Amino acid sequence: MNRFLLIVSIFAAFLGASSIEIGSALGELNGFKYETPQGREMRVPKNPKLVIAAFDKETGALVNEYLDTQDAYYLQMNRAIFIADINKMPTVITNMFALPKLRKYKHLIYLHYDEKFGTVVPNKEAKITLLRVEDGKIKNISYISTKQELKLAIEK
Repeated sequence: MNRFLLIVSIFAAFLGASSIEIGSALGELNGFKYETPQGREMRVPKNPKLVIAAFDKETGALVNEYLDTQDAYYLQMNRAIFIADINKMPTVITNMFALPKLRKYKHLIYLHYDEKFGTVVPNKEAKITLLRVEDGKIKNISYISTKQELKLAIEK
């Protein structure tokens, strides 16, 4: 009986770790915990049209630099959200340097601290992941690396 429960548990964990693909429900992203640099817990909105995800310091900086030149509500006006996966950053660095800097930005940033996010959301080295959403489902997954591409994606 114990072996059966162990096998079922492993199988369930394996299924829960599946990758987001085209056609996946956006709600799968709500299985993760997000918070703002100020510590407020966040959930993915029900009807965004674009999810922007950065998985390293350079891509996150590119997104933040671009968004810092825009209105504070630019993302919300364009029904987009920005998720920064900062799980690779050491906690000391996060608390002493990154969070104070991130708190100064006027735009909304969803921070994610768990390594599982990067195994579920597709990503490529030195690229920003874009998840285009329609009717609550992922309709397109693409990767960009410039501010101009980011601007076009958000304003599309």
